[in-house]
Amino acid sequence: MKRYVLVTAAFISSAVPAAANVCEDEMARASARYGVPLGVLYAVGLTETGRRGSLQPYAMNIAGTAYFGTGLRDVMARFTEARSKGVRLIDLGCMQINHHFHGSKFSSVEAMIDPHANVQYATQFLQELKKREGSWTMAVARYHAGPNNNAAQKQYICRVVANMVATGFGQWTPAATQFCR
Repeated sequence: MKRYVLVTAAFISSAVPAAANVCEDEMARASARYGVPLGVLYAVGLTETGRRGSLQPYAMNIAGTAYFGTGLRDVMARFTEARSKGVRLIDLGCMQINHHFHGSKFSSVEAMIDPHANVQYATQFLQELKKREGSWTMAVARYHAGPNNNAAQKQYICRVVANMVATGFGQWTPAATQFCR
């Protein structure tokens, strides 16, 4: 657990991403409102839904398979089809909120996909995780994988840090470099 603290230094910066889309616009608003660093939100979003360097509001992950929808109707059709086949683990939207674990926090599946609601919820969830875990590094680790999955957490943290560095939100520190080898 202590090893994740080493990566925290890579989470420091206040650069703004070059390109903006609806997910990024919502992240900027949510960051300002809730005090979650924009670099953390952006790097998590890019790790979750990034395709060709931009965030995808209609991204899905259906039982481990990524799908980039063309719009709300397309995503809803895929969601309905997957659920009818018994698939439980479906991540939705800009921040890939898992329907099975978080769906009850939204009024509908459509609301989970809505970029504003999706990013707001993810931001508040990260904020809660940071309070509980004590660092942004551990909050990000827990965002992706539960407390008993250290291997997945490490891999995810290293991908998020790599995205932060690639987008100008930080730099590799010696500790982060060593940790992510």
